Amino acid sequence: MDITIQPGKLCGTVAAIPSKSQAHRLLICAALADKETTLLCPQTNQDIEATAECLRTLGADIRRTGAGYCVTPVAGIPKSAVLDCRESGSTLRFMLPIVGALGVDATFLMEGRLPQRPLSPLWEELERMGCTLTRPTENTIRCCGQLKNGEYAIDGSVSSQFITGLLFAHALMDGCTLTVTGTLESKPYVDMTHAALNLFGAPRFHSPGYIRVEGDWSNGAFWVAAQALGSSLTVKGLNSISIQGDRAVADLANQLLDHL
Repeated sequence: MDITIQPGKLCGTVAAIPSKSQAHRLLICAALADKETTLLCPQTNQDIEATAECLRTLGADIRRTGAGYCVTPVAGIPKSAVLDCRESGSTLRFMLPIVGALGVDATFLMEGRLPQRPLSPLWEELERMGCTLTRPTENTIRCCGQLKNGEYAIDGSVSSQFITGLLFAHALMDGCTLTVTGTLESKPYVDMTHAALNLFGAPRFHSPGYIRVEGDWSNGAFWVAAQALGSSLTVKGLNSISIQGDRAVADLANQLLDHL
């Protein structure tokens, strides 16, 4: 098929899709909270659904609605569980420390390229602090044992997702500290984790009752750029004071306007 695209201006209103990164974090907090949470998240995807399904396996009741999710928190922690992460690296890296903190004998299923994605140095730190991790097959990881309280350390130059996973685990434990060594990779994502935990009042996870997932600035960047180039667009759902790293596109768009 041959398609010819002619240059032109865009017009109308477009809604930025919900931030996948924030949705992961808010779903986890809601599943560990003290009461039901309504999470406004009109669109979903395979990665978000992987996290939701893992939380269901741990005992949360997460119902998909037309507007998002209704989350009833975990009532009883299972002794063992099989968690299907599909191809979501965020799901795997967040949930590994969480099951360690809860003491669940968990088997993680992985698809696609996920089995090849690195887990070091998170793997070694979880083992140092009380868990035993094994690879029964190429596409599975087993985590058993329970994390102990104490002083944790992780190299921040590999993935901010390791730090996020440990922060969630520590919110379920007492007397833990986390030292990040090296250069912190993707600091805005760690800031998003802190913001989610603060919203829920961790370490006690008190639900605020109703939360809206912000629009994703990575997705919205295309429309913001189009605005800067003269299109008559209204972009809905983007938080102008968001801590998402890609919000920087708004400043870049303003700089572009200054040079046109």
